[in-house]
Amino acid sequence: MSNFAYMSGTGNNFLVGEYDGPVSEIQVIALVSDSEFDVDGVIFVEPIDDLKVKMYYFNNDGSIAELCVNGVRCVAKYALDNNYVIDSNFIVVAPVSDIKVLVSDNNVQIEAPIPTFEQMPIEFEKYKGIKSEVGNPHFLVQVDDVKETGLSNLYNLVENENLFNDGFNLEIYQIIDDNYIKARVFERGVGETDACGSGALCLFNYLYKTQQIKNNSYVLYPGGDLNLKFQDNILYLSGEVIYL
Repeated sequence: MSNFAYMSGTGNNFLVGEYDGPVSEIQVIALVSDSEFDVDGVIFVEPIDDLKVKMYYFNNDGSIAELCVNGVRCVAKYALDNNYVIDSNFIVVAPVSDIKVLVSDNNVQIEAPIPTFEQMPIEFEKYKGIKSEVGNPHFLVQVDDVKETGLSNLYNLVENENLFNDGFNLEIYQIIDDNYIKARVFERGVGETDACGSGALCLFNYLYKTQQIKNNSYVLYPGGDLNLKFQDNILYLSGEVIYL
């Protein structure tokens, strides 16, 4: 990895650097163990042309994830700041799709893929959850108190239900009002993280389309807030990106 930086997208911390060629799981784990900060993942950025870059994303255990939305946003700012692209509006090639991004100082907006979700909730113990997909799998569980819920214990309960073949990300949430959702997340291959962009997409899309919240709402994570909205049938997500 060359020209590396430590970056945070709404509380998700990453080690970001230029792509120098194929990398192994062991190399990623070594980078994580030597990191100056606790990082949720390692990202390599490959310049493609003046308006396009490609991202390679690894969880901090060395595994590959289909989508990391806050990672995409960090890639966008990193690419612009390092002059890999010539305009603040460009494309990041991610494993799930080509994602349009717009960088405005420390705020990065993306045109996000629209998640799918299953209409019927799944009941387990005293909880109900909704399966949702946005390139990676999520399980959305409403709780009475996000802060006081034992997230890792709940993850283990869901895991024991064998609802997912290849793991999942667990989102617990609490609706504050029509425009604000409080949430925490336990990500496969990582553990509890301070935010999750793909999880925010799944939450907002499900709650908006089932008329539980209004458009142009916020998901409040321990690491910060993400704004989500539909405009002309396009789903946008935006939030802060900073260097650590």
